[in-house]
Amino acid sequence: MNKALLYVRVSTKEQELEGFSLDAQEKLGLEYAKRKGLEIVKRWKVSESAWSVSRTSFNLMIDYAKKHPEIEHIIFDIADRMTRNDLDKMKVNDLIKFYGKTIHFSRSNKLINKDSGSDDFFMLDIEVAVAKKSSNETSKRASIGQAEKAEQGLYPSYAPIGYVNNLKLKTIEIDHDLAPYVRRAFEMVASGTNSIKMVSQTLYKEGFRSRGNRMVDKSSIHRMLHNTVYYGVFTWGGKKYMGQHTPLISKELFDKALEVLQGKNHYSIQRKNFAFTNLMTCGVCGSKVIAEIKKNKHIYYHCTFSKGRHKGQHYLTEDYVAKQLFESISRIQIPEDVQSLLSKALDESLNKKENFIETKKEANKRELERMQRRLDKLIDAKFDKEIDEDDFKRKEKEYKNQIVELKQQLDSTSEVNKNGPEILSRTFELAKVLPKLYLKGNPSEQAKLAGLIASNYTLLNATLCPTYKKPFSFFAKGPTRSKWLGDRDSNPDTMVQSHVSCRWTIPQFQKDQGL
Repeated sequence: MNKALLYVRVSTKEQELEGFSLDAQEKLGLEYAKRKGLEIVKRWKVSESAWSVSRTSFNLMIDYAKKHPEIEHIIFDIADRMTRNDLDKMKVNDLIKFYGKTIHFSRSNKLINKDSGSDDFFMLDIEVAVAKKSSNETSKRASIGQAEKAEQGLYPSYAPIGYVNNLKLKTIEIDHDLAPYVRRAFEMVASGTNSIKMVSQTLYKEGFRSRGNRMVDKSSIHRMLHNTVYYGVFTWGGKKYMGQHTPLISKELFDKALEVLQGKNHYSIQRKNFAFTNLMTCGVCGSKVIAEIKKNKHIYYHCTFSKGRHKGQHYLTEDYVAKQLFESISRIQIPEDVQSLLSKALDESLNKKENFIETKKEANKRELERMQRRLDKLIDAKFDKEIDEDDFKRKEKEYKNQIVELKQQLDSTSEVNKNGPEILSRTFELAKVLPKLYLKGNPSEQAKLAGLIASNYTLLNATLCPTYKKPFSFFAKGPTRSKWLGDRDSNPDTMVQSHVSCRWTIPQFQKDQGL
């Protein structure tokens, strides 16, 4: 008996009610396999959007089919349940053409394989295109509906932690189990005595859990503390709306917590904070570099030795570390003639990109007009009875789908981000004043500036070597990061240190800045 895979999918709860339920699809697939004499050796029953480019289950199924040449058949419900995007359609085509798979559709009782004719592949393309169009229209209708809800003050999405969705009234209501934890999080941060990590750990001990019954992590707490929905206001489509839901906290408490998060009233705890901790790692073992006080007055930085003690790691005074960090900051230098060249090159690059986009848009517009004229002529030919009904329907689908594709291409054509010169200018100005700002600052302020330009400072043989962040890595003079050759556990005196420099390019700058 020939072996087969069965893949059934829904993307929304509504589809469960429209006859597309997973159980219904599975039943049809099993009956189809029995009629065709196929043995199903593995099944996928998933709930995921067919529009997403990161379909985990679908990609797992594709990989599984490729790795098992003895499985020659894959059963879907209909093309719409298989995919609604071109990328996944290409993956299925690869299975057919290069891996010899036969694709079955149990609901329509159709199949397609490498021996199928061009008309069969054409009709599959049409079905996927129609599904794609339907998905786009559904998404657009949903967006319009969400915008209308927002205008009425109704929160138009999934309820955040502390609220639940009322599906009948289509609004959000207080979740009386979780809301007290949300209020407590704001109060703890607003007090100025708790970090977000401390809030996360404390609330977990008190019973606060995520929807997956796990600890609510720091990033989720951080997002929660920035969400204005908790004092009655929400943002949708770039606009702010006064919600009809019941606020969990006051605007005053929200603002107070936000001030603490933004550092205007940062939390303080009863312990000694050393300015340059969390900036450095040991070049020998990769452990953190920490600080301690000697003789109640001298601050020394050294490896934690968490992976075992080793030789060659010095104890450095805070003044010495501050000087090393200043040297790293001072390396960021951009001569005026280089600034002029870079600014000119960026302007030219943006102009070329803008011209390319305009040319592409004009070409798409001309092609759209051409396809529209073809469709108009086709309709005239039908009325004049110059074409039969079947040919008319086939060509009408072809033209309409091409028109839809062209319109989508026009809508998705991105405009040139013209903020590049301003970003570049600010980078030049910041690089110029960084050394002065550093010298004027106290150790804590110096640490912030050092952390601004580099993601890490590697300490080896009493020398700090920075791993510069972009775009500073492009402008740093001398070594920009260290590459330690050899085993980290070997004697540091015998290790070879090589410096790797970076080249600055306009395309790379545009990519990094999202231009």
